[in-house]
Amino acid sequence: MKFSIITATKNNKAGLLRAIESVRSQTYQNIEHIIVDGGSTDGSIEAIKNEQLKIKNYITDESSRTDERELKDFSGASLLRNDKPFDPPQRAGTTQFNKKPFTNHYSLITISEADSGIYDAINKGIKLATGDVIGLLHSDDFYADKEVLTKYADAFIKNNADAVYTDLIYVKGLPENYSIFRYWKTHKTVHSEQLSVNREQSKVNIKTADYRSPFAERLLLNGWMPPHPTLFVKKEIFGKYGLYRTDMKIAADYDMILRLFFKHKITSFYLPEVTYCMTVGGESNKSIKNIIKKSREDLKALRLNNIKFPAYTLVLKNLRKIPQFFNIL
Repeated sequence: MKFSIITATKNNKAGLLRAIESVRSQTYQNIEHIIVDGGSTDGSIEAIKNEQLKIKNYITDESSRTDERELKDFSGASLLRNDKPFDPPQRAGTTQFNKKPFTNHYSLITISEADSGIYDAINKGIKLATGDVIGLLHSDDFYADKEVLTKYADAFIKNNADAVYTDLIYVKGLPENYSIFRYWKTHKTVHSEQLSVNREQSKVNIKTADYRSPFAERLLLNGWMPPHPTLFVKKEIFGKYGLYRTDMKIAADYDMILRLFFKHKITSFYLPEVTYCMTVGGESNKSIKNIIKKSREDLKALRLNNIKFPAYTLVLKNLRKIPQFFNIL
C-alpha cells in the first residue's frame, strides 16, 4: 500500500520544513509526499528545492520514469528518491524527527503556482497522487510519532475500510517540546460488532473499532465529525464521489465528511490513538468574521448533503467542541 501525503502551503517556510521532516521520519516504507505551494515568496520554494537536492539516486532512466510515472517539480527537475533507511530515536513526551537525509521509499514531489485556496491546492495534490491512500499534513503540523503511517496501513489492510481516522491534539510549541492545548478524542467509547467498551476502564486490549452506518449516520446528525486532518481516504473514493468544493473557503472539509459518511455511506475505521498534532491557530478560528463565515458554510454543507434539521445539527456540532478543552491528556 502506497500513501500519498499532501501538504498545502504558502509563505510558511519554517512550518513546511517541519512537516517535511515529520513525513520523512516515518518508518513506513512507501510514501509519496506532495507539496502544493501557492506561489510563496518567503524562500519556501528554494527550501523545498534544497530538500530535493539532498535526495540521492536521481531517477534518470526513461524506463524508471515510465514505471514510476514521471512527475515534475516547479523547476522541471525529475522526482527524486533515496533508499537508505534510518530509524530515529524516540523520547517520551516528544516527537523526534529524522536528522539524516531521507527514509526508505520516500519521494518528495512539488508544484508551485497560484491557487484559489487551500481546498483547490488539496485537489491539485489528489490529482497528482499515485498512492492508494490519500492523507493530509498541513504545514506547521506534525505526526505524533514515527509509526503513524504504519498504524494506518495496518488498519486499512486488516479491515478493508474506505477510510481510517484517529484522535487529534492541538499543541503549542515545537515538535521537540510542546504543550497540549486541546484534545479532540473522536469517540468516548469504543464500539464493534461484538462489544461496546469504555477504553479507559476496560482491561480488554482493543486497538481499533469499526464505525459503520447506521451508527455513523446517527452521530453525524448529532453534530459529530472525525478530525479532518486525521482522515485518510482511499484515492478511488475521490474518483467516485468527487473532490473538495472550491466555492467553500473554510468548511469544504465538513462538506466532504458529510458527503462520504452520510450521503454515500463509505466504510470507515476508527483507530483510538492520537496520531496528529495540530498547532494552535486554524483558519476557521482566526477571527469572529471567520467563525461566522464557517458557520454559514457549515449550514450550506449540511443542506447540500440532505441533513434534515441543519440548524439543530450545527448547534450540536459547536457544543461538542467544549469538552475538548477540558479533556486534556
